[in-house]
Amino acid sequence: MVLSRALTPPADPDTPEPAPPARERTPASRRLDRILPAVVLLAIAGFALLGIGSPLLGQSTFAATDEMVGSAPYSEVPEFASVRPTNNYLDDTWDSALPNTIVFADELREGHIAAWNPYSAGGVPLGATPNYALGSPLTLPFYALPGWFAPGIVKLLEIIVAVGGMYLFLRRLRIGAAPALLGGLVFASSAFMVVWTGWPQTRVAAFIPAVFWAVELIVQRARPRDAAVLALALAAMIFGGFPAVTGYTVATGAVYLVVRLLATHGRRWRRSLGGLALAAGGVAGGVVLTAVQLLPWVAFMSTAYVEGRGQEPDAHLSMASLVTVIAPWALGSTNPYGSVYWYLPVNLVESMSYLGAAALVLVVTAVAMARRGRAALPQGAWVFFVASTVVWLVLIYGGGFPLKVAQSLPYLFSDNFVGRARCVLGFLLAVLAALGLELLLRRRAASPAPAPSPAGKRRPWALAWVTLVCGAVAVAGVVALRDARHAAYLADRPTGGSLRTGEVTRELAVGIVLLLLALACAAALWWQGGRGGKLRLVAAVLLPLLVAGQALSFVVPYWPRSDKSTFYPVTDAHEYLREHLGPDRFAGMYEAMTRSAESALELRSATGHAFVDRRYGELIRSPSGGANFASTHVAVGGGLSAIASPTLDRMSVRYGVSSLAGPVPGTPRPAPTTTGLTTLAPDTPVTRPVPGTGPIRAVVLTPVETRRWEPTDRIEAVLLDETGRPVAQTDRRIGRTAANQPLYIPLAAEDVAAGARLSVRITVHAGQGLQLHAAGDGAAVGAVGTAQDGLKLAFVGTAAIFERTRALPRVRWAGTAVVEPDGARRLDLLRSGTLTGDQVVLEQRPTSAGGGSADVRITADGTDATEVSVTARGSGYLVLADPIQSGWTATVDGRPATLLKADHAFVAVAIPDGAHTVRFTYSSTAGRAGGWLSLAAALAVAGVLVAGAVRDRRRRALRSSGPGSLPSVS
Repeated sequence: MVLSRALTPPADPDTPEPAPPARERTPASRRLDRILPAVVLLAIAGFALLGIGSPLLGQSTFAATDEMVGSAPYSEVPEFASVRPTNNYLDDTWDSALPNTIVFADELREGHIAAWNPYSAGGVPLGATPNYALGSPLTLPFYALPGWFAPGIVKLLEIIVAVGGMYLFLRRLRIGAAPALLGGLVFASSAFMVVWTGWPQTRVAAFIPAVFWAVELIVQRARPRDAAVLALALAAMIFGGFPAVTGYTVATGAVYLVVRLLATHGRRWRRSLGGLALAAGGVAGGVVLTAVQLLPWVAFMSTAYVEGRGQEPDAHLSMASLVTVIAPWALGSTNPYGSVYWYLPVNLVESMSYLGAAALVLVVTAVAMARRGRAALPQGAWVFFVASTVVWLVLIYGGGFPLKVAQSLPYLFSDNFVGRARCVLGFLLAVLAALGLELLLRRRAASPAPAPSPAGKRRPWALAWVTLVCGAVAVAGVVALRDARHAAYLADRPTGGSLRTGEVTRELAVGIVLLLLALACAAALWWQGGRGGKLRLVAAVLLPLLVAGQALSFVVPYWPRSDKSTFYPVTDAHEYLREHLGPDRFAGMYEAMTRSAESALELRSATGHAFVDRRYGELIRSPSGGANFASTHVAVGGGLSAIASPTLDRMSVRYGVSSLAGPVPGTPRPAPTTTGLTTLAPDTPVTRPVPGTGPIRAVVLTPVETRRWEPTDRIEAVLLDETGRPVAQTDRRIGRTAANQPLYIPLAAEDVAAGARLSVRITVHAGQGLQLHAAGDGAAVGAVGTAQDGLKLAFVGTAAIFERTRALPRVRWAGTAVVEPDGARRLDLLRSGTLTGDQVVLEQRPTSAGGGSADVRITADGTDATEVSVTARGSGYLVLADPIQSGWTATVDGRPATLLKADHAFVAVAIPDGAHTVRFTYSSTAGRAGGWLSLAAALAVAGVLVAGAVRDRRRRALRSSGPGSLPSVS
């Protein structure tokens, strides 16, 4: 009877299902009920505020820009020389997620919703895609706060949403306030929610509990507004980008819905079908709400360059990574300067499996106490959470045949690494942890004892189940430890040491101590039962403190706290590009500006970190046939050796940017024959002749030792003419030298008169001398001279900037067209160098004759539109070297014009004789349709919610007025 009453839906649909009736509570138990929720709230606040730390006070930024300034050109700035990031796993956050958000926020503050980012990788969708979480509610701080301050507030909001959603969901499951809050803390501090911080991924995963809460509302109340709540929660996830997290959530939530409906309604199929229909409506509502981004995203991704994302059954996490469940740093840290760096083949962001020692004890408690767990939760819930946890554990860590079956399904498993499903696994484990604490707190004091089983028949089965659960956990722990020690041994073997195996032992020892302490607390709560007392109070209070304390030991070394000066600073290299680049592009070449960080400074780059149009990807990688290119990391194929490629001319790459440590293209001028060794003493200038005559691009030294120099160690070179007058100067970090390998010192000396005799004055500013190969009585100095390669070393400061003198303008006139329908031959033609600047390569024969000339002037050049004034003398083609073949439209004098596919990845418009205004606009049919659908869905959801609120208000008014006021039914 007690269990039956506990599972009966509540009479008032606005209140959660009631908890099972409790026994009379002692004063000590009532005191615990008052104290424990406050303690858990304090633990959550401590985790959030101390974990994020100084960025919340404006003293630093919660962005990994301290890693960014370790690469050129920032690394050459003296104030950044000694910056050592503690986490170099956060690349994508500062090189893609943040710059795109900054561009969108800047445009939004000027009253413009930027659908397109023209600054990264030739040009990519921005507001028209959910990839950057620009529509997520959790991104709102970026639109109201300074960019450097917003990330910390975003993380705080993530924690609040994750904890709040867990609280609402668990309370619906009849879990007490304190365990529900603790479940939120466990989820917010679980591996996925910590290690993916800074990416959009955690902004998606933070809403997982809200989705399950909405599903449970549908099961319990089955009202249209519950479907609206589900639509809003799901829309928040979709707007956050990274659809795999949403997919894992929907798949798991769908199973949960079916289990709960069948368990609750049994053979009342109409009620179950009604619940399914409401949930389907909620999912459809969430999708339609986000159509404004989803439809353009689907259209773009159908033409995007996506390769190498297929999955195999052996692509899963190692069992060794399970040791990080209770010892997060057992397998190494994120700090490359620390004693032990992460060494599993799968990187830390993908492998980390942290849950916490105390949380693990509570999870095992919830699973082991099967009978009490089933009674404590609504029908079917306990079975679902245990079974789904086991399934996800097998898929994520076991792989094999089950994963192969899952990968046969379209998209979700076939194109995404299964380890990312830790987002849902962390949620499931957090629910079980909350249940474990609930069962310990209910012991004798808060819940009725299970009905006695006849003749004690159930007890052997209960003991067998507890033994099975504990045995399975123990076996998994032993296997994980074995694999972890083996991985550490393999990593230690090249050095013959035991550094990593020792670290595994030390870190795991700490985790085991915390595990034993949590076990002691759980045992005290269980065996004290209804007797209350100080021991029970201390044990209950200590468990959330253990959860928060160990979580802090995990997040404090991981989460970034960078100096505000590192937040997208402007160097002399950036200033040079700002002054000279104009509407054209640069390309990051050798360890400098190769990503999308410069988007934040609104500098157009041919390279970057983004999904790009397939044809653009093919074009930029064509100089080397595909080398140095990945689906989302867009680099020039062939690296620095391809800087002179004619393909880049057609892409309007006006400048190539290289770090000062990179090789310098040009004509080598070897040093005189070496006769021995010499040392450049610290702070002692040495002047040596330069081979050949001016102009030159670099001088070259040859070190005799391999070593990594201190960040502040520098070498200065001053180029002198025959009169001793300085004509060029470079001061660069020494960085790393390799024995018998050239050390380049680029010099902007291409304007030196031909035939001029040059010398170089070299000074080492370091704690010790630089040993070099010698020629005669001093250092052997080689050089790199100029070449007929269309390059000019125009600037040397914090980076070396090569002007590409043959580059075509981004907006240009082509009088004649060359037709080549075959893609491979077209790429060969573009990189052949045989085309003239007056020619454009089209895929089909044009209708206009061409042959004219024109004056072209850009009159407007924003994120989503480019306007050009053309004065043509005869017909021809206006070419725009942007990858806008999809999603863009063109008009000539206000009338629609056909966008011709030009130069493989770009566009052209046929222009007749005369003066014309041509406008290119990002305005796709998918985007317009999606906008109207989203608006309609938003109005529908709002209508459902308002109607439900009005209906509830009327019902309350009728109840308060008494039975006599009810309308007559006669």
